[in-house]
Amino acid sequence: MTTGGTLLERLVPADTSGGDGSDRGREWLNAHGLPTGREEAWLYTPVSEIVAALDEAELPAAPGSAPVEGELIDRLAGSHGGPRLVVVNGVFVPDLSDLGAGIDGLRLSGPSTQDGSRTQFDPTDGFQALNWAAGTEVTVTTDPDARIEVPVHVVHVTVPGEGVTLTNPRTLLTVGARSHVHLIETFVGVDGRAVTNATTRIVAGEDSSVVYDQEAAEPADAIHVGRVGIEQQARSTVKATTLVTGGHIVRNAVDVAILGDGATSDLGGLYLPTGKQRHDNVITVDHAASHATSTQQFRGIVDDHGRGSFSGHVIVRHGTVGTDADQSNPNLVLSPTAQADTRPWLEIFADDVKCAHGATVGRLDEEAAFYMRSRGVPAAQARTMLVAAFAVDVLDRLSVASLRERVAAVVEDRTGGASR
Repeated sequence: MTTGGTLLERLVPADTSGGDGSDRGREWLNAHGLPTGREEAWLYTPVSEIVAALDEAELPAAPGSAPVEGELIDRLAGSHGGPRLVVVNGVFVPDLSDLGAGIDGLRLSGPSTQDGSRTQFDPTDGFQALNWAAGTEVTVTTDPDARIEVPVHVVHVTVPGEGVTLTNPRTLLTVGARSHVHLIETFVGVDGRAVTNATTRIVAGEDSSVVYDQEAAEPADAIHVGRVGIEQQARSTVKATTLVTGGHIVRNAVDVAILGDGATSDLGGLYLPTGKQRHDNVITVDHAASHATSTQQFRGIVDDHGRGSFSGHVIVRHGTVGTDADQSNPNLVLSPTAQADTRPWLEIFADDVKCAHGATVGRLDEEAAFYMRSRGVPAAQARTMLVAAFAVDVLDRLSVASLRERVAAVVEDRTGGASR
């Protein structure tokens, strides 16, 4: 089995050492290695399959050698009408990117030795440490008081080689005080075996407003291990939606640290495992400040032999007051061989709180389907309409029409052939 040391020897480029996050990532990985799957946070993630893929993994080809053009990116990831940063095999490609010249208060860039995130690196697991040891970063920064009226799109494209290709992309979004930005992050790839080990960090300044949409839409033989870390200062608002529409194994981890009083965290997501796909969602909201509000609204639609899981963790720290936290995770199981797991987990160390959670696993409403058939709606169409209605609460979170239509089409395509 792969250990931290052997990973460093095989998969970390020799020129990434630099006395910053890359060095600390090396140190952490060498000391602790990768998760084993026995840890609480990794209970539903098939770690052994991911590690087996890493045992075969190799460094990706240089971006210039990968056959990627703008038309391919539009086809795989869509186009949402704003600036776009393109990352191929984990490396920023300026020639394929649009840095949004002329948009006041917005700065986009590739790797920088001056980025502030490296000085604050604090690993929580071996995959994150590997990302910091081996990956490079793109940055999106807004100035204080800026209002960015168009969405910023970060596209990660993986072009596998002959074996298993490992990429370690990293995105840093820093939002200035009283500013607003909408970031869409899309992970796609061409067919082939690949492991994407991604980290996204969002720092929301005081009184800022952030909308973040992420789609993991890799091919059916790809593995995606992703972590989104969100830090919120006083009175900031973050609305984050994660959409898992592809991949063989996908781990979608979102960690929110509410650090300032009066902040609002609004999290939502949709996951659609089918075939033998495994989609694991691990969501943590840490209320470390007072008068903060958080919501988690995640929905799973599981078909065939797919398995979807949700672990929702809410922490309310001692000394905080006025916390309001709500969590919801309904799951729709469309096949007798499909499986959905849901696990709410509340840790409350304060008295002045309002916390609620609800989780369900159920099948399609056959009475509703029968009623629709009795009114002349064909059975397959009735099922598709009912499943689409189940997903609509998450789809309605998407304010960019092109993204909403793209994901709705995936839902319709998947459920149009749903198991009887």
